[in-house]
Amino acid sequence: MLELDLAPLREFLVIDVKKLPRESVERLARLFDELEAEARRLGGADSAESVFGAELAKELTRREVEQGVAGLFNTVIKEVDCEVARVLGLEDAVEIVRALAISMARRRLLRAGEAKLGSLKGSELVAPKPARSRRSEKAGSKPPTARLDKWFKPK
Repeated sequence: MLELDLAPLREFLVIDVKKLPRESVERLARLFDELEAEARRLGGADSAESVFGAELAKELTRREVEQGVAGLFNTVIKEVDCEVARVLGLEDAVEIVRALAISMARRRLLRAGEAKLGSLKGSELVAPKPARSRRSEKAGSKPPTARLDKWFKPK
């Protein structure tokens, strides 16, 4: 059974939107509406191109991408980031936090490439287990499976 520890959540800081100036709430609401509309226009936010834009997606994924896509990160998401930072009085931290987000995305996407013959487990190289033959399995003994990338739209 999955157990969630809620104790750390008590330490999270949460913005009380009821205490924000009405103009700030309206601007944030408008920006989130723009974010939704732009994501829909791009066909969703399920590809690196849609999120990061063509140039940054190419750099992050090291593969050919659809050109000419501005992406959400450097357009509407940047506006949201700047507005939230303004509301919190953290304008100076916006670019640092955005650079950290790019750095984390780069690290994550670099590790998300094609699977290699072996994999690291701790500091030891472990060879993959040989695939079992489907012929040896009893018919209907396992539920059908699908690859996770089936749910993402190809670009």
